[in-house]
Parts: sequence; structure tokens; C-alpha cells
Amino acid sequence: MGSNIYFVGHVSVDRIENANGVRVQPGGAALYAAVAAKTLFNNVRLFSAVGRDYEFMNFLEPFLSMHVKFSGMPSTRFHIKYNEKWEAHYLKAEYGAGSRISVSRMPFETLKPDDAVHISPIRPKKVYEIVEKIKNSSPDTKVSVNTWVGYVNESKRNRKTLKEVAEKTDFFILNDSEAKALTETTSLSTALRLLKAKTLVITLGELGAIISREGGEIQMVPALHYPVKKVVDTTGAGDTWCGSFIAAYKLTNDLMKSVTAASIISSVKCTGWGFNSIWNLRFKDVNDVIEYVIGLKEGSLQKRISDYGK
Repeated sequence: MGSNIYFVGHVSVDRIENANGVRVQPGGAALYAAVAAKTLFNNVRLFSAVGRDYEFMNFLEPFLSMHVKFSGMPSTRFHIKYNEKWEAHYLKAEYGAGSRISVSRMPFETLKPDDAVHISPIRPKKVYEIVEKIKNSSPDTKVSVNTWVGYVNESKRNRKTLKEVAEKTDFFILNDSEAKALTETTSLSTALRLLKAKTLVITLGELGAIISREGGEIQMVPALHYPVKKVVDTTGAGDTWCGSFIAAYKLTNDLMKSVTAASIISSVKCTGWGFNSIWNLRFKDVNDVIEYVIGLKEGSLQKRISDYGK
């Protein structure tokens, strides 16, 4: 049947306000990451919880939603407003069914060594429990974790837990602001020295990413720039990056190619509302992603993004 990538985290209903208008759309970090991974990888699974009021069920169908729990509680809902600098302000966060994401419901006993699990931002204590159970059940399964600055800033206990998680996972992914907040420093170079992880990935937006590995090896991977004519919606861009990165790494075992593919697919996501611009996007391999952007840079009109649709 082949290997799988499992995504754990929130599926939500989002009300988004930005300079381009207002939209109510499907969202949640786990769903964005899963949709992004699906552009490269076929066997994508989703672990989450939604209320029976969830109005976007058709978006869960491609991910074998047998592991999505249906709760009597209302679905998780976020109301996010962006300013002119695309800084997000959470006007409302109602976790509802998302608080019912259960460690006990995850079939860790079925995990295979060549599977991968990505844990999107959920409460650090629960992340720790999930990572522990995965590594006890299937030590060779690759585990990646992405967190959120809100959890980092919430408490000293959260920061301590997340640092412990970083040492247990195969990939610990966060952006530069989150890295500095987690280590309580204003210096990214200091944060790099203080954070311990098998592979630490610090994303730098359009600049690419810094990768720090056990043993002190640090590598800067510049992003291959995707020419975005207009940014429409940045919601879920970081989660899209994570999902693309894990899928690309599963296919190539190459960090540089994985960062490049993640940067491109995340940029494409931002050209439409929600994940509309990547929902039907399918690349046959990672080189396809890179070749597409190289063609754009060289002025090639041989292939358009629509040529990669399913």
C-alpha cells in the first residue's frame, strides 16, 4: 500500500478579513498542511476533530477522514484580520471540537517505519504526549512538529515542553519570531545556539530557511522566488510550507530541494483565497516544482500552473 504522511491538528472554519475582502472558508493548520502535501504525495491522512456543524465536509474527503472525530461541540472557528503588512490579528478563537483531538484515538500501532507524522500547532502538552507515543510504537517513523507563537508566549511551562519536544522529533519547524520567543532572546543566532533538535528548521519567509542539525551543522537554504503578482490571502502559508516540506523530503530525502519546493508551493497558495490555488495542483515529483519556476524566470510559456492540475 506504500507509506503514508499523517497530519495531526486543527480543522476549522475561518472568517478572514484583509485588504482584498472578507471570506468564510475552510481552514486549520492540519488541513492546510495536508492539502499542500497532497500536491506532491498521494497517501495523505488527517487526524482531527470537527463539530457536526462543519460546513466544508467535501474538503476532508481526499484525506480518508475516518480518523476525523465528529463531536457534538461546535467546530473550531477563527476570526482573523490582517493589516496592510499582512500581520494577523486573531479577533476570535473558538476551539470547540478542536479541543477533542485525542491521543488515544490515533492508531500508532499501525504506523510503519517509512511513514511520517506532522503535528501542526496544538497545545504543547498534547504534542509531547503524541510524540512520545509515536516514538514508543514506531521509533523509525519520522515526526515533525510545528508550533505557534501564541503557545510559546503563553507560559514558561509551554516553552519548556516545546524545547523537550524539539529534542525528540526528527524535524522541529518554526519561524524566526517563534524561535526567538521560544529562547527568550532577540537574536536569531543566539536562538540557533540555544535550541537543540535533530533537525531544526527556521523559516525566513521569502528568504528561505536556516537548517541546523545535530553536531552543529548550520545551512542557509535560499528560497527560489516564485513571482507573485498579487498576494490575495496569506492564511495558512506557514502550514502550507510545512506540509510541502515534509512531502518533498519523503520523496527526495534532500533538505535543499524540500525547502525550495515548500517555498514555491507556499507562495502559490498566497495567490488565492484559502487553499483554492493549490487544491487541484499536482506535481509528479519535486523537480517538476523547480522546473516550473525556472521556466517562469526564463520567460518560458510552455507550461502554466494549470498544466499541473489533477
